[in-house]
Amino acid sequence: MIVDEAFRERCASPLDHAVSTALSGIYDPCSVAAGRPKNLFEMGLVLGWEASPEGALTVRFCVTFAGCTMAPHFVEAARRELLAINGVTGVTIDVDTTFFWTPERMAIDGDREFPDYQPQAWRKRSDG
Repeated sequence: MIVDEAFRERCASPLDHAVSTALSGIYDPCSVAAGRPKNLFEMGLVLGWEASPEGALTVRFCVTFAGCTMAPHFVEAARRELLAINGVTGVTIDVDTTFFWTPERMAIDGDREFPDYQPQAWRKRSDG
């Protein structure tokens, strides 16, 4: 999957299209290891990006849990792909480890089934 057409329509510029295409070609290492490869968009790990007029790009990712040891791998892959885009002069990547990721962020493709999913104990929210 590259990026769905609805997302592409929301992209305002050729740079947005190039960024979305580059990020959709990068796969979450844990999903690959589990035999169910999902790209960063399908996993719901892309929070957004901004580009300055000079071409400096800032991208925000989240992770499935704060202790994720695989984030450096997809961050480096993203940096490499994004720097290859014409007009991008620099890339800053922020990984928001406080963002509360759940499987509902994943793309719905008939493959999102986590019947036993429970947030990590330290991430459970109180009702009060």
